[in-house]
Amino acid sequence: MLTIAGIVNAFGITLFMIPVKLYDSGISGTSMLLEQITPSYLSLSLFLLILNIPLFLIGLKKQGKKFTFYAIYTVFIYSLFAWLITDVFPIDVSIASPLAGTDLLLCALFGCMICGLAIRFGGAMDGIEVMTVIFSKQLGKMVGTFVMIYNVILYMFVALY
Repeated sequence: MLTIAGIVNAFGITLFMIPVKLYDSGISGTSMLLEQITPSYLSLSLFLLILNIPLFLIGLKKQGKKFTFYAIYTVFIYSLFAWLITDVFPIDVSIASPLAGTDLLLCALFGCMICGLAIRFGGAMDGIEVMTVIFSKQLGKMVGTFVMIYNVILYMFVALY
C-alpha cells in the first residue's frame, strides 16, 4: 500500500498541481517552491529527498524504526515517480483534458483528491508529520496546530513568489 501511496501522490502533484503552480503543504510544498525559484537542474524529487532526510533521522531517534522506515520508503517512491513523470517520461496532463492545464479549480480538486487517496493508503508524504508529532508530544499541543503554523509560513513565502 505504501508503494501505491507514493505513486498516487507523485501523479497528483506532478500532473495537476505543478503545471498551474498550485502548492502542496508541508515539505512537499516547500520542495515545490524551491524547485520554482532555483535553477532547472534542481528538481522536485531532489528537494524532497534533501529536505526530508534530516527530519527522518530525527524521527528515527524519536518515533522508532518502523514508522521511520515506512515514511522514508513512501517519500522515496514519491520522489522517484515525481522524477520519472517530470524528467524521464514527461507526461502532459492536457492531453487527457484540455482544461486540466489551465483550470485552477479542476487541478486543485484532482490534485488534492489524488494526494488525499495517497494519504488514505497510509503514506506519510513528507517529514513534516514527523516533526509535528515530536513537537506535539513535547509541548502538549495538537499536531494540527504545528502543521497549520508551518503551512501558513510556507504560503506566505509562496505569495511572495
